[in-house]
Amino acid sequence: MLAASRENKGPWALAKGFDGASPMSAFLPVSKFPDLSAINFDLKINGEQKQIGTTSLMIYNFAEIIIYVSSFMTLEEDDLIFTGTPASGAGLIEKGDHLQASIENKLLLDFKMM
Repeated sequence: MLAASRENKGPWALAKGFDGASPMSAFLPVSKFPDLSAINFDLKINGEQKQIGTTSLMIYNFAEIIIYVSSFMTLEEDDLIFTGTPASGAGLIEKGDHLQASIENKLLLDFKMM
């Protein structure tokens, strides 16, 4: 669906917004991170490293993103802001794939795609 939407210059929301599209781990407090501009993260699919990055590579820092978004809408506790994909891209995920996501080498998500 993503490929068809992309080819026709259609909205990616239809391809990325579906049941199970946004798995979430428990929240980690900001106080756990001494430097918000240097948080390491990674994603493995079926045991293969697919994404690896750090928040230092973000075009805008967290404060800039929050200021921008809040200029258009009210942000409340527990609201989520989805910012995009690391430069390495996301790749295709198939039903049954095993995904593992970590922040600072701490495994936070470990599941099979339904």
